[in-house]
Amino acid sequence: MAREDASVLAVIGSGFQAETQLAAIREVRRINERVWSRNAEHRERFAGRFDAIAAESAEQAVRGADIVVTITSAREPVLDAGWVGLGCHINAAGSNNPQRRELPPELLERAARIAVDSREQARIESGDLLLANVDLDSVRVVELQEVAAGRVPGRTSGDEITVFESNGLGVQDVAAAAFVYEKAIAG
Repeated sequence: MAREDASVLAVIGSGFQAETQLAAIREVRRINERVWSRNAEHRERFAGRFDAIAAESAEQAVRGADIVVTITSAREPVLDAGWVGLGCHINAAGSNNPQRRELPPELLERAARIAVDSREQARIESGDLLLANVDLDSVRVVELQEVAAGRVPGRTSGDEITVFESNGLGVQDVAAAAFVYEKAIAG
C-alpha cells in the first residue's frame, strides 16, 4: 500500500514487535529509518542496533516520512494528523483493544484507503477505527487479502494517505507456525 518510491520510515515504538515491523519493511524497500518511543534509553538502543536515527520527538520522526509504523501500547494517539504528509502509508499495529488507539480520528478521515485483516475482527478490537467512528462497511475500508490478491487497489494515486490497521489473525499465526515446522522437519 506504500508508494514504490517510499524511502523514509518512521517507527513509533521500540519493542520487539517494532523490530519485526522494521525487518519486514526492509525486505521490500530500501529505506532510511527514524525511531521514537517514550523511553529514551529504549529509543537510543533500538536506533543503535538497527542503524536508525533516534528522533527527539514523535513529530520529528513522522514529519516527511513516507511510511509510518505505530507499534505501541498507547491508549491515546501517538501522532498528530497534521504531521502526516500526502502519500504517506501508515501501518498501525499496536492497538488491538476497542478502548485503545494510536491514530487520531482526523488522520483516519484523511485516509483514502483503510485496510484491515478482517472486518469482523476490526468490529471487535480495532480501537483506532471504533473510537473514530469509521464506517467499516465503507468502500474505502477493505480487507488486506483483497489488496494482496489485486481485487482492489491499495492506493490509486501517489498523494493518497493509506492505512493498514493490523490486529493480526490467529489463522495467520497457525499458517506461519506450520511453514516453520515444515521447514524444520525437512532439514
